[in-house]
Amino acid sequence: MPGTPWILRSLLFVPGHRSEMVAKAARYGADAIILDLEDGVAPDAKGRARQGIAAALERGFPDGLPVFVRVNAVLSGLLEEDLGAAIRPRVDGVCLPKCDTPEQAQALDAHLEGLEDRWGVARGRTKLIPMIESAQGVLNAAAIGRAGDRVIALGFGAEDFTADIGVAHAREGGGVEYARAAVSLAAHAGRVEPLDGIYANFKDVAGLEADTRSARAMGYTGKMVIHPAQIDPVHAVFAPSAAEVDHARRVVAAFEGARAAGEGVAVVDGAMVDRPVVLRAQRILAIAARG
Repeated sequence: MPGTPWILRSLLFVPGHRSEMVAKAARYGADAIILDLEDGVAPDAKGRARQGIAAALERGFPDGLPVFVRVNAVLSGLLEEDLGAAIRPRVDGVCLPKCDTPEQAQALDAHLEGLEDRWGVARGRTKLIPMIESAQGVLNAAAIGRAGDRVIALGFGAEDFTADIGVAHAREGGGVEYARAAVSLAAHAGRVEPLDGIYANFKDVAGLEADTRSARAMGYTGKMVIHPAQIDPVHAVFAPSAAEVDHARRVVAAFEGARAAGEGVAVVDGAMVDRPVVLRAQRILAIAARG
């Protein structure tokens, strides 16, 4: 499975029916935006949201800014209408909420293939981020992460997960901590990115920072956010330290030297360096370059 072609530390949700917010979304500095048709949009506003998202995609977004659309779930009865009315060629990927099985991700894959054929673009160009938000989804997360070459990441949604298992929302302890870790492990096992879900209180910067540090400690590489004020704190937590940057530079240099000498591995600080280690080092340097 290929990983994401982008650095995705922050993904900003933008309600599709809020045209003024959609128009400003690219200005805030998030690594990606997610135009929302699902939970951020009331049932009676979904038609307006589809029209607004389609219009925004046709107007375009800055080159290099990944744009995703969160559609409604496969079992919602709204997915086909979302895809037909809102998705346009400029979209880089689709965020699929409440994905419980690999078959649901594969069903969306088939829909996207048809759209790409209609647009005349290469099959597989439109990527997929399944959201794991239920007990069933957590148990199937490894299979969902391997559900097709479109899948570039797995997202964990604690809000819906806690509702599914019938407990109060708490980021620490019990089933939530286990499930959060399990989704990260499943993503890494499938060689896709683990993306943590939102921190709902956008005024609580300290809580957001602590929550993001916890996610990073579990192996998450990015976080979904609901307010522009959350972007910089998330980026700060995911920023590599000076020591990590220095080590990454030495790893890349050692590997390039070994390759030039016809060797497949190198040694840095007594540890073997092979391609997976180099890829991680290159990602650290790419993040550091963004500041």
